[in-house]
Amino acid sequence: MGLKREQRKKYINLEKRLDVKFRNIRENELVLTRDDFKDGKLLAGSFERIKNECYYIPYEDEVEIKMPKKFLSGFCDSFELMSHRELSKLYALRREAWLSAFVLILAGIALLIPMYFLIDVRAAFILPEILLIASWVFVWAAVQKVFFDRWRLREQRFTLLQLLDAKMIGVGEDEKCC
Repeated sequence: MGLKREQRKKYINLEKRLDVKFRNIRENELVLTRDDFKDGKLLAGSFERIKNECYYIPYEDEVEIKMPKKFLSGFCDSFELMSHRELSKLYALRREAWLSAFVLILAGIALLIPMYFLIDVRAAFILPEILLIASWVFVWAAVQKVFFDRWRLREQRFTLLQLLDAKMIGVGEDEKCC
């Protein structure tokens, strides 16, 4: 069922209001406030938020992170520590993906071997077909690990590195961040 005319008009007006409201905000700009810090250190939830926001910024754009000046020095230390931990986790996930893919390929091959011995056995007419399908499931899971999961981890890594390379801008308490 489609949208009614009134709903469509309402949504289009809402979209226009948002465009006007956020017209001056640059897409490569991330903003942190006083609430994003505790004892001068960046909160883990705020780290996740700016990391997620950075996914929408193209790699060719330089990221700018604006925050109150008094948090600038504490931010760099805690941000680099959190980023290092995240990069270590990504490397571990990448190694795990390779190991899982290897095990899945071996399982797929292991299922193919008995299939060839059972092809000529008349009583097991459907078993070779089941083994063939199961082996391809394992092979496809290995391919997914190597090509798709690794690509996703690579994207996360480069987004994090882009964020680490961001320009940090401290603004005074009386200045607006955006």
